[in-house]
Amino acid sequence: MSDIAFTVDVEHDVPSALNTWRGLEKGLPSMLDLLSKYEVPATFFVTGRAAEKFPKLIRRVSREHEVGCHGYEHERFDKISAKEQLRRIELATKVLTEITGRKILGFRAPNFRPGTHTFAALKRMDYLYDASNACYRIGPDPTRFGLVEIRNTWPSSFLRLPPGLSTRVLRLCLAALPLTVLDYHPWEFVRVTGVRFDCRFATGETAMHRLDKVFGYLLSKKARFVSMKEIALSRKGHDQIKDDQVK
Repeated sequence: MSDIAFTVDVEHDVPSALNTWRGLEKGLPSMLDLLSKYEVPATFFVTGRAAEKFPKLIRRVSREHEVGCHGYEHERFDKISAKEQLRRIELATKVLTEITGRKILGFRAPNFRPGTHTFAALKRMDYLYDASNACYRIGPDPTRFGLVEIRNTWPSSFLRLPPGLSTRVLRLCLAALPLTVLDYHPWEFVRVTGVRFDCRFATGETAMHRLDKVFGYLLSKKARFVSMKEIALSRKGHDQIKDDQVK
C-alpha cells in the first residue's frame, strides 16, 4: 500500500465563475471538518489572493495542515515573463507567510503549468519542493534547481467516476505506486451552476459523500496519509525542518 498525500488547490471558483468564492466560503470549511473527522493531514496550495480575502480561514488551515503557495492570482506561469514570475511568487509568499506565521516550503503552479523560469524563482525564494508537474504530463524539471519534485498522481475528477470504478482505480494506484498524490479544489464540494458539465458533474454533497467513503476505504486498508513537506524532507534526507515557523 502506497503512502497518500491529500492536496487541495485553494483558489477562486471554477474558471467560468472567476468572481465567486463559494468554494472557500462553504466548501473549504466542510473539507476541513471531514479531514478532522478522519485525522487526515493535508497540504493546501493557496493563492495569495485567497489568503488576503479569507485570512482567518487560511490561519485555521495552517494550524491543522501544511500551507503551500499556488501563485498570487492563479496566473498561468507559462504565459508570463521570468521577472513577473518572480514578482508573483515573492508577493504570494509574503502574503502567506504573514498570515500563517510559517515558512512556505512548497509550490504548485496553477493548472499544473510551470514556466521555464519558475523553478529558478523558487530556488531564489528558498523553496524546498515543487508539485507543479503531473505524472500524466511532461514538464520542466525542478530537480535541476535543487528542488524536490513531487508529481501529482490523479486529478480531482477521480471523485466524479462511478463509485465502483473510482475504488478500483484507486486500488490499482495504491498497489503500483510508492506514493499516490490526490488533488482537489474547494469549489468541487459546493453545488455550482452555469459552468461546463465536467465542472459541475458529481460536485457538492455528492463529492463530499464520495470523499467520505474514500477516506473510510483507505483507512480500512491501513493507508498512511502524509503531508507534501514530509515527503520532500524524506527525499532530501532530513528528518525535519528545525523551525518552519517564522519568528
